[in-house]
Amino acid sequence: MNFLLAVSSDKYSGPTLRIGSQIAESFKAKLTIVYVGPKPKELFAGKVSFARDSLAKWKIYHPGIEVLRWAFNDLQSCGYLNKDKEDTFDPINMVEGKDRYRMVLPSRNGQEVDLVLREGEIIDQLRKECNEQNYTISIIGGSKERNMAHDLIQYLPTSVFVMKNVNLNKKYNLIICVDDSSGTKRAVRFGAIIAKQMGMSVTLLTVSRNENFGSDYLESAKSASLHLDSLKLSHDQKFISGDPVKTFIELAGEDHIIVMGASTRSAFAKFFLGSKPIKTLQKANCPILIVKGE
Repeated sequence: MNFLLAVSSDKYSGPTLRIGSQIAESFKAKLTIVYVGPKPKELFAGKVSFARDSLAKWKIYHPGIEVLRWAFNDLQSCGYLNKDKEDTFDPINMVEGKDRYRMVLPSRNGQEVDLVLREGEIIDQLRKECNEQNYTISIIGGSKERNMAHDLIQYLPTSVFVMKNVNLNKKYNLIICVDDSSGTKRAVRFGAIIAKQMGMSVTLLTVSRNENFGSDYLESAKSASLHLDSLKLSHDQKFISGDPVKTFIELAGEDHIIVMGASTRSAFAKFFLGSKPIKTLQKANCPILIVKGE
C-alpha cells in the first residue's frame, strides 16, 4: 500500500504527522509526505531554475523545504526514520520530476519514505499527486478552511483520513459504521488493521432510521463481526434506531476514530441531499476515515 500524508506547517501538522505515520506503519505501507505551496517570488520571476542544486546554491528560502525539513526531523525523533549519520535532510538531494521534487529515505519498517514538494493550488496538486502515484489513503489535517476537507473527500480518488481535532495525548478507540453500502466491507478491513496494530477497542455500529433493520443491514453486521472474530479482535456490536449522523457523532465524542464507507449516492444526490460521510465530517469532533472502493 502507498499512503499520502499532507502537511502544511509544524504549527498545524504535528499531530497529523505523528498519528498518520503510525497508521501507515500499521498497514506496513510506503509513506509519502507532501507539501503543496506557492513558488517563492524568485522562482516566479524566473531568476533561477529550481534544479537539484538551486536551493543550496542560491540559498533561497522556500517554505516547503522548511516544512519538509521539520517533518524529516520529527519522524527521526520519534523513530519512524533511521537516525544514521548518512540519513540527513539536504535540499540538494531533492530530485526534480514531473511537477514535483522528491527525496527518498529509508524507514525502520523497511518501506521507503518520500518527501515531496509540489507548487500550486492545494486541491489540484494533491489530486494530481494521487492520480500519478496510485495512493490507497490520503491523510490530511482537519483544515480550518471551511470546505477544504469536504472538497478533498469529493475530488481525491483515494480513501481519505481526516485528522480532525486529533490529540496526541488522547487514547483513541474505533467506531466502524456498518450498513449495506458497497464500501462497508473495505471499511471493516481497514478499521480492523488499525485497531489490531494500535491496540484500540472496536465498536461495530449499525444505525437504522426506523426499528426495522433490513436483512442487508443484518447480513453486513454479521459479516463484519465474523471478520473481527477471525482476527481475534474483541469488539462490541450496537444496533441503534435513529438519525445515523447524529448517532455516529454522539457515540464517537472526542475519543474515537470513526471509520465508514464512502457514500454511494450519485453526485447529483450528494449535492442536494448531502451524504452521511460528509455530514459526519462536518459535525464530528474526532478523526474520521472515509473508505472508498469495495
